[in-house]
Amino acid sequence: MDELTQSLDALGPWDWACVIVNLLAAFIGIYALKCWRNLPGKAGAPTTLISDAVMGLCTGLLAFGIIFGVVTGIVSQSFSTYFGISQAHLFTSAFCGQLAAATAMLGMGAVAPRTLDWAPCVETDEPKLEGSPFRQALRGFSVPRVLLGLLAIFALGLAATLVWKGVHVAWGQLFLHGWTGQPPADEPQEIVDAVLKTDFDTWRFFTIALAVTIGAPIMEELAFRGMIYPGLRRLGAASATHGRWIAIVVTGALFSAAHLSPSAALPLFAFGAFMCLVRDRYGLLTCMAIHCCFNGWNLLWLKLAPNASTL
Repeated sequence: MDELTQSLDALGPWDWACVIVNLLAAFIGIYALKCWRNLPGKAGAPTTLISDAVMGLCTGLLAFGIIFGVVTGIVSQSFSTYFGISQAHLFTSAFCGQLAAATAMLGMGAVAPRTLDWAPCVETDEPKLEGSPFRQALRGFSVPRVLLGLLAIFALGLAATLVWKGVHVAWGQLFLHGWTGQPPADEPQEIVDAVLKTDFDTWRFFTIALAVTIGAPIMEELAFRGMIYPGLRRLGAASATHGRWIAIVVTGALFSAAHLSPSAALPLFAFGAFMCLVRDRYGLLTCMAIHCCFNGWNLLWLKLAPNASTL
């Protein structure tokens, strides 16, 4: 309680603006979730072949888990000097790794189109979208749909964060009384610290913004919602009732685990799972747009209101 009081005392005008605006967006997001729930439509059965599903799943995991890391490491070594590597070069290397991973997945999607799932798969009352899967995703994209998904994520993120904070406090109290092990540190992701230490009008901040708002959303959506989720859903199609939801939960869990942040694990899980629903209804391009906007929104508030953004 004392720690929370000290944090609130440190808030300035921009910090309070951050709190108010994000709370307002989250409350509007509750209405957006209600609208989302009432949207007509039924998820169709997956049409991808088992072989394509396996190839897509493996490509997504390989691109995100190996290609991204290997290329990032190789590029960073080329920038390395006797004094180490600068932060700007580190994020430039990360962006190169993101581009390489995205290129690998797009290449597989070009060679075997059914391994990369772009198109919506929810059957609605709207006229059926025709053309290639990419064109269907393009026609499923619109600014109102991006805004609807973004507001819904704000609501889910706030709810998941509050749940985590409550669990962390309760866990800490149980630890003090000797009932459980020590809870994980309630600390923000490493990227947050890098953003806070970087001036807005520098080349270093540009490289961070490039990697966070462009590279990461595109790579992660291609991997998790474009390949991994459709692959898992196709492999779980034997269970007509629960196969899709199992795939959503597993994809959300993988997305959360990939970010290596215990304190953000629950909000990241909610984000990753809900984006699967967005992909099913509107397609992969809408997912990318929402992800870019969400990361950009958080990046902006980290610079304007660092105290509130790291509560």
